[in-house]
Amino acid sequence: MNYLVENTSHEVILMTVWCDTKQAAYAISDKVKRIDLNVQLSYTGLPIATLWALHRFNKETKRIMPDIVVLTRAVGAFLASFASWNGRKIYESHVPLKYMNHQWLYPLMLRKNTEVVCLTHGDADDFTSMCSKQGCSPLVEVIPNFTGIVTQQQSNYNSKVVVAAGRKCYEKNFERLKNLWSKVEKNYPDWQMKIHHETKDMVSAYLEGSVFVMTSRFEGFGMVLIEAMSCGLPCIAFDCPYGPRDIIEDGKTGYLIPYDDDDMFVKKLTYLMEHPEVREQMGRAAKESVKRFSEELVMKKWKQFYESLPY
Repeated sequence: MNYLVENTSHEVILMTVWCDTKQAAYAISDKVKRIDLNVQLSYTGLPIATLWALHRFNKETKRIMPDIVVLTRAVGAFLASFASWNGRKIYESHVPLKYMNHQWLYPLMLRKNTEVVCLTHGDADDFTSMCSKQGCSPLVEVIPNFTGIVTQQQSNYNSKVVVAAGRKCYEKNFERLKNLWSKVEKNYPDWQMKIHHETKDMVSAYLEGSVFVMTSRFEGFGMVLIEAMSCGLPCIAFDCPYGPRDIIEDGKTGYLIPYDDDDMFVKKLTYLMEHPEVREQMGRAAKESVKRFSEELVMKKWKQFYESLPY
């Protein structure tokens, strides 16, 4: 949104559904207009709240008549499926289809010829397969996230620190990472594992290490991977559903490990720990590779996507 209002002539409106007093996690440009549908979920319960959201959404979209509406999450799929407003709708998939709640919504949404933008090719394949089963043919596109970390600094590859980062939640599976590290640390007492959950200065955190690791059960994309690569870290990740396969070039910028192979994960990690020259070679390749996730290139894809849509 910020890029479009600052770098193009597009007018952008942010429409929020649920009444929420929390401060936005990211800075939003003053040029982005705001509409709050102010649906109070806690007072009415989900069934009534979603119907009220649909009513308010239809009323506002018919009032402003946007060229394109971009929706996300299950509430976005619901609005796309049942909206009486017939303008062009795009569903932006941040959490892979396979892991979304209310699966019954998505065939309905696709039959309304709602275009879909996915972060990964795996998620796009799932949507394409569902389109085929439903006998509909909306456009399914892959546009990744871009990294907000841009630094000329690079890891000190002599550092004996392995870095991990992410929210404390089920899908990140830090318990598995800790178990794997217990197999490693007894033979490498001079090395440390540092896991960052709420660190403010992540650039410094990445630069402190010389290897980045991820043991997620699944990912929507894997922002921490491209952030770490921006700081020149080689990455090791399980080839979990969605994310790492689209980012890591196996054997060049890091290692993709078969999901059930803990021994291989330990083997590749200890190999990098023992070979600083390989860490540096892969880290420099990672920093170069991650340029394809720059804001400029990713937003160019968004602009081309919007401009390709028939009106």
